Amino acid sequence: MTITLHPHINEEDFWRVRNFLREIFPLNDRLEHSWNVARLDYWRWHYINTCNICESMEKGIVLWETTDGKIVAVLNRIGGSELRLHVHPQFRTAELENEMLAYAEQNYFATTDNGRRYVYLPIFEDDTPRQEFAAGRGFKRQPGGGHHYRRDLNSHIPEVPIPAGYVIRSMGGVDEHPSRSWASWRAFHNDEPDSNYDGDWSWFANLQSAPLYRRDLDVVAVAPDGNIAAFCTCFYDDYTRSAVTVVVGVAAEHWRRGLGKAVMTEGLKRLQQLGCTRVFSTAHEDPADALYRSVMQERKVTETWVKEW
Repeated sequence: MTITLHPHINEEDFWRVRNFLREIFPLNDRLEHSWNVARLDYWRWHYINTCNICESMEKGIVLWETTDGKIVAVLNRIGGSELRLHVHPQFRTAELENEMLAYAEQNYFATTDNGRRYVYLPIFEDDTPRQEFAAGRGFKRQPGGGHHYRRDLNSHIPEVPIPAGYVIRSMGGVDEHPSRSWASWRAFHNDEPDSNYDGDWSWFANLQSAPLYRRDLDVVAVAPDGNIAAFCTCFYDDYTRSAVTVVVGVAAEHWRRGLGKAVMTEGLKRLQQLGCTRVFSTAHEDPADALYRSVMQERKVTETWVKEW
C-alpha cells in the first residue's frame, strides 16, 4: 500500500488528526505510544496560542496517509526541535519511521550556539524498535527523560485531608482569571522576581478555548484570603474514556500542605463520575514527580534521544 507525506496541513486536516489519535489510542493498548487527544488540544491551544512554540499549528504538524485518505502517521514538534511520532500500529515500519525522522531533521531542527543542528525525541525505555530506528539515523541516548504516570479509575479513590481554611471547588468565572494566572506564576516561576510577572492573564482564556476544557474539571484550591492557591486542570476525552491532567500546580507560598494531592484527587473523583477509566500525568521535574507518584499507580519512562549534526 502506498503511503504519502501530506505536509500542508489545514484546519480540516487538524480535526482529522484529532480523530486519528482517538482511533489509534485503544489500538496502542490505551498507553501513550501515541498522544492522547487531550495533549493535542493542549499543544494547540496553549503551547502554540500562548507559548508561541511555532509560528502556527500548520507549521508544527504533518501527516502521512494512504491513497484513499486514511491517516497512518502524524509528526509534530514541541518547542524548537522536540519531536512526537504518532503511528498506527498496523502501519508501523522502519521505513515509515525513518521517513518521519528524515522530515523532522530537515524541517524541525534547532541550532546550537556554534551553528550545529539538532533534534530530540523522547522514546519509551521499552520501545526497542524505535530506539533501533533512531540509532540507525545517528540519534544517541542522552541523560534525562520523562516519567509518565497513569491510574485506572476502577476502584474507590480515598479521601485526602484538606488544610483548614482552604476550599476545593471548580474554577470560577472571568473575574478569577487574574488570581488563577498569579497562582500559575507563583507555582512555576517561584525562583524569579515578582517584577518579571507581566500581569497578562489572557493565556488562560486560550486554555479555556480548547475543545476538551471543562470548568468542572478545572479544580482549584482557594486559600482563606480568597485567592487561588492550587489547581488541577483535567482534559477528558469521553470517546476513549481517558483523561490527562494537563496542568497541575501549587503557588509557592502554599507548598507542603497537601494541596496538590487534594486538587488532583478531587479531579480524579470527578473524572470517575463522568465515566473516565484511565488518567495520565507526566513529570519532568522532581516536585511533579513526587506528587504524581503519590496519586497515580503505574509509571512508564521515556529516555531522551538526540541527533546533532
